[in-house]
Amino acid sequence: MPWVEVNAVRWMRLNMKNQLVMHHEKLAREHTQKEMMHLKTPLPRRLNQTVQLIKERFYANKNADFQTRFTSYGRRRAYLIYLQGTVEQALVEHAILAPLNHPLPRRRRIHPGIDARLSSLNIKPLKTIETVSDHLLNGYPVLVIDGERTAYAFSMSAFPSRQIGKPDNENVLKGPHEAFTEDIEKNSALIRRYVRTPKLIHEMHTLGRQQKTSISLFYIEGVINPALVDNIKKRLDAIDRLDYDQIANIEQFIEERPYSLLPSMLTTERPDRVAAHLLEGHIAIMQDNFPYAYIAPATYWTLFHTPEDHYARLPYAWFSRGVRTIAFFLTLLTPAAYVAVTNYHLEMIPIALLMAIAGTREMVPFPVILEILLMEFSFELIREASIRIPSQIGPTIGIVGAIILGQAAVQANIVSPIMVIVVAITGLASYAHPDLSFGFAIRIARFFFIAAAATLGFLGIALLLAAALAYAVSFKSFGVGYFTPWAPYVPSSHDVFLRKPLPNETVMPLSNMPVQKTKANRKRYLSLDKSDPWRKRRRWHP
Repeated sequence: MPWVEVNAVRWMRLNMKNQLVMHHEKLAREHTQKEMMHLKTPLPRRLNQTVQLIKERFYANKNADFQTRFTSYGRRRAYLIYLQGTVEQALVEHAILAPLNHPLPRRRRIHPGIDARLSSLNIKPLKTIETVSDHLLNGYPVLVIDGERTAYAFSMSAFPSRQIGKPDNENVLKGPHEAFTEDIEKNSALIRRYVRTPKLIHEMHTLGRQQKTSISLFYIEGVINPALVDNIKKRLDAIDRLDYDQIANIEQFIEERPYSLLPSMLTTERPDRVAAHLLEGHIAIMQDNFPYAYIAPATYWTLFHTPEDHYARLPYAWFSRGVRTIAFFLTLLTPAAYVAVTNYHLEMIPIALLMAIAGTREMVPFPVILEILLMEFSFELIREASIRIPSQIGPTIGIVGAIILGQAAVQANIVSPIMVIVVAITGLASYAHPDLSFGFAIRIARFFFIAAAATLGFLGIALLLAAALAYAVSFKSFGVGYFTPWAPYVPSSHDVFLRKPLPNETVMPLSNMPVQKTKANRKRYLSLDKSDPWRKRRRWHP
């Protein structure tokens, strides 16, 4: 029958396709196994074979920065191998080659094969081709000696890097003015300077197959919840098992919901902010060649706070947080509220204001929804262009472009003047959000609210707001609710919307379940001398 023949042909094609896929998978598996066997090959005893293997891995006949320097160790031949530009040339000549070329009458060994002439250097013995390649890529010169299966790497990397500067996105009026750089060693030193405790743990992980990426984990032992550390390590191990060629941004590999608008980690470029969160039981994740740290878990309140909140006096911090709260609702709801009022709820507008709005819209040919989408898109276009333009003229172009574009649109009767005011208020309020990722989420979400307002008016805004609130409350960042300690309620620090005076902030934020619950010794704090006139003002509050 014809249908039997058709099914037979389909089955044969499917079978051939499956066999072809299995064949390609087998070839890829064999290639990976050969590569892994090559990576784990121990160093040969003969010097020429070792140097040849290293040259093949780095394509020495094509690489201009691959350097081999012939030297000697006693009566044996040796080669010093390094990548030019990743080490200090003068230090290599002075600290390695000069002592090796200068014979000593009496030799005292420090490492197997390394004598007292190089004892002042930090030396690492290497056993395999993989470790030799990794250390060369990290800026270590490697010494290979004839007759030995061990190579020696010297810690003297000197990658070009910029100096520590001021933050670009998290400026404060009062507080430190230091930011991370692309050098992970400098960033680690900055964190060590702000968190001077022996309990600070710094773990290094290397991910990626072709391009090795160094990932650092920072946390304080005895404060952080061990389950959080295990969770992060499991995610890193899963990334390592998948064997990616490169890890461009570690955040996108370990986040829980990649399609969610809400960020699950706090991004910061300030070492003092990282230190403050480490002391409260968070974990910081840093990546080499990336001047930002990721802090987990993140809640709405960690994204809402700024570094200046604890440097400013209490009334100033309260006022600043109140302004940011108003800016949040202005950014999210102002355009949607204008669309809802002008389309569905004209009775809510006073007569005088209604006549003014109608007069400004008399010559505008577009409906309100199209008008506001046009202006919002224009504002986002100006914002994006001002970022891409060189920094010297970027802010000027943004301001001048917005003024000229708005004035020209009003004079051409494309938009109404009140629409320009609404979009300007929304744009200014969007700059008040301290976190860049959360600011993006609000900017995108306001378009959904505009669509809801154009469809159902204030009813659509209320329904979407309830749905967004329910989603945010159910959202979790590494097992921690987004609105904790309010929803779900957790007895915790009161540093949420408002904060207490710093002497009274003695309780840890318990939302991420730290091992240490308090910031101060309660018994010692309560046992103040009764004659102290400030005793009543420094009482401990749970």
